[in-house]
Amino acid sequence: MKGSASPRSLMRAGVSPSWSDEALAAIHAAALEVLRRVGVKAPSPALRTLMLGAGCTAGVGDRVLIPGAVVAEALAACPREFTEGARDPANDLAIDPDPGPVYVHNTGETALVLDPSTGRPRPSTFADQVAAGRLMHHLRNQHSLNPLLSPQDVPGVLAPLYSYLALASESDKCIGGPGVSLAAQVEYLLEMADAVVGDGAARGARRLSVYFSPVSPLQLGGEVGEGLVVAARAGAVCQILPAPTAGTTGPAALAAALAQQHAEVLAGVVVVQAVNPGTPCFYGPRLQASDPRTGTALWGTPVLGLCAAGATLLARRCGLPCDCYGLATDAKVVDAQNGYERAINGLLGALARPRYLSGVGGLHSVVAAGLEQIEIDDEILGYLFYALEERPWDAEALDVEALVEGVLAGSFLGVRQTRTYLRSEACPTSLSYHGGLQEWLSRGRTNVLEAARERMWMHLADEPAGLPADVEARLCGLIDEAGRALGLSEWPDPRRLLDEARAALAGPSPQGGARAINGGQSCQT
Repeated sequence: MKGSASPRSLMRAGVSPSWSDEALAAIHAAALEVLRRVGVKAPSPALRTLMLGAGCTAGVGDRVLIPGAVVAEALAACPREFTEGARDPANDLAIDPDPGPVYVHNTGETALVLDPSTGRPRPSTFADQVAAGRLMHHLRNQHSLNPLLSPQDVPGVLAPLYSYLALASESDKCIGGPGVSLAAQVEYLLEMADAVVGDGAARGARRLSVYFSPVSPLQLGGEVGEGLVVAARAGAVCQILPAPTAGTTGPAALAAALAQQHAEVLAGVVVVQAVNPGTPCFYGPRLQASDPRTGTALWGTPVLGLCAAGATLLARRCGLPCDCYGLATDAKVVDAQNGYERAINGLLGALARPRYLSGVGGLHSVVAAGLEQIEIDDEILGYLFYALEERPWDAEALDVEALVEGVLAGSFLGVRQTRTYLRSEACPTSLSYHGGLQEWLSRGRTNVLEAARERMWMHLADEPAGLPADVEARLCGLIDEAGRALGLSEWPDPRRLLDEARAALAGPSPQGGARAINGGQSCQT
């Protein structure tokens, strides 16, 4: 990179060492050319009609070509600033594309959870989702929650609704997602968010962010497209979340893969603004590498972090806030590989200053999640945020008289300035051990996983944020309404599942916590 800017000023500006302004301009131009020449595959006739009405043109078969002017008009309609609403207004989050605060949320909707009692993966349950919500509510470095798991003990078509209920019952932070596959899911989720956020709209806050994943390369699946239309009409925040894999569902050259992903996001933005101009949009890149031997998607290599940073800068050029991945690993357990992959990708992604950094709790290439991992990620994030924060260098911090006093005394322990800065300049830590060997041996603890497990049980035993009784009843009633409307003959009673999860969490620790996160017997209604 040209120039002599310091690392601190680079971090404030939000940059990536791998993607120059010239590279970003070329990638954006390539994406526009792809949209102009091949556009997107749109199986839904209604979606094609909508896009054609916005100025797009018909391509071969069910493809729709998107001229650059249509993209520019859609981007111009996107608001640069909006607020995501939480049940507690103090937890509302201000969103814009500029470098600034980096918010954090967790990874999303894994089918497997790493059981802390056995260390082995098993199917996740509604009770696991409740436990995860309680843990994430208490993390100091996580600002928003989305469903960590995809509960396997509830019907798939209702899983997003059960997951929203689980998180809302445990936290008054912002709740984002979940990912949706049916338009009907969007309608019920918006009603649930209305009940939880309450007067969010009155204070100018958006009540829900919903995630939509185009199918790479450049396909807007029927249900995804129709769900996007429903969400846009309702004014929900729409996150376009493509997940191409370089070398399989995307080009092997990372710049070209970024261009394809960029085109997929821009196509989604065109749809949203065609439906309801002014609807907020999030740029949600999930580009990952592939193993050149097998084609398997890889989440742990630095490719993920480098591409997350590049996508953040592309989003900023377009005036869109970015929600990129950071904490990611291919490791199957909490080990050294897990730690260095998460830290490197987290730092690479955070350097570009996205508005959201994702990944808390995920492991095994986002196939599984771990509750102890949630606690460890909070520690990693504390280190990342410390590294991103500019240290003071004013006259008080650079007090020459204090320097002279310490040098002449041969020690700075007695200098008044030391008492002022010793704590404030220290990196916050709660799980990592920094003491001596003998003390460490006397404590009988062998690794950070044990410390994370202790912290996990402590947080699971904490009081839940809780929901007002009428709001909880409304959410459960909406799940029942959705079950009937979708033609299901039976589904687990959400009230009973909540009661079982809470009862297990209220038990003595750690056994009570173990029961909660091993629970999940389905009770049919």
